[in-house]
Parts: sequence; C-alpha cells; structure tokens
Amino acid sequence: MQKLVSKIWILILAYGGFEAWTIYQEHEEAMIQLESSIPQIQGQINRARKEKKQIAGYKRDIKEAKENIELVAKEVETLQKKLPESIKDAENLNLIRNIASEVNIKSIFLSPGIEENKGFYFTKRYKVQGTGTYLQFLILFEKIGASERLLNVRQVEFKRSKEKQRGRFQLTNGTIIVEAYRYNPNHKEDRGISDIEKNFANSNKRKGRGKKSRKGKKK
Repeated sequence: MQKLVSKIWILILAYGGFEAWTIYQEHEEAMIQLESSIPQIQGQINRARKEKKQIAGYKRDIKEAKENIELVAKEVETLQKKLPESIKDAENLNLIRNIASEVNIKSIFLSPGIEENKGFYFTKRYKVQGTGTYLQFLILFEKIGASERLLNVRQVEFKRSKEKQRGRFQLTNGTIIVEAYRYNPNHKEDRGISDIEKNFANSNKRKGRGKKSRKGKKK
C-alpha cells in the first residue's frame, strides 16, 4: 500500500499528460479546419470588396446619367420653345391657297382638322385638294417648305384627272395633308430619374436576398 501511495504521483502525471495531449489534438483539429476554411472566407471577402467597388462605380454612373439626362431634357425644352405658340388657321390656309393659286392649281379645296397632342407639341392637319400637273404640285411643295411658317407636307395622293387634256402635260387630282405645329406650354420633359433610382434600389434588394440564400445553403 505504501508503495502504491508513493507511486500515485506518477499516475496523476500520466493522466494529466493524457488530458493535455487530448486537448492539444482537439486544438490541432480545430486549427486545421479553420485553415481549410480560410480560402473560402477570403474568396467571400474578395467578392464583397468587388461588389462594393461595382456599387460605388454604379452610383457614380447614376450621377453622370442624371446630369446627362438633365442636359438632354433641357435641350428638348429649349427646342420646344422654338415652335410657334399658336396655330393660326386663317393665316396658314391663306398661305397655302395663295401658293396654289400662284402655281396655277385649279379647284382648290382646303379643310382644317383638329389639334392632336403629341407630348411636347401639338399638331394640326390641313387637307388640301386641287387639280394640276405633277410639276405644279412639286413647286407647291417646294414653296410650302420654303415659307417662314413651320409647315410640313405629311401625305400626298395623286389620281389621274378625268377632265379632257388641253395641253401636253397630264393633269392629276391631288390630295395633300399639310401639318402645322405649336409647342405645348404645359409639357415638362420626363427625366426618368426616378425609374433609374427605383431599378437601382430593386437591384440591391435582389443582391441582398441572393446573399442571404447562399449563406443559408452553406449552413
């Protein structure tokens, strides 16, 4: 018994050594697992940094886009104000009638339409009918285009005249649509900036949900 008591410290020392070895082994295994996960963690960090740079760049792009959109919109509004403030039917119809008479187009008939809202401007169409040669109608178009008023020959339709021909040039019945314009003072050009910001916010939300779902799968 005395010999056993005298040797018990050896048993205690051996047990302590075994416990220390066990703890060391567990620590080593934990370190190995941690080291093996470092590349994965580093990859996640690198992706996060890349996304951060992309977002920062995208925000700068949005700012530049807003500035460019604003410039274009202001140019549109400036051009808009170059259109006439009103469409004067009497003056437009007299102009067309006088030009048609000058080029000797016969049986002139003029009919104004109604105004149509096209956004930043209004249009109004005049139906012009008459009888003449192709050359006379071509001169009519040229003179309408050269006038100080903003008029556009929108549509042309020709049909051979059934009248007896007195000269060597074929007569034709022409139906012409002439369009006049005026600007819309109540129109403000849409910048579309709110849509850009909304799309950017939705894109960030989708990215956030995607990250959460990936984390859930890894667990």
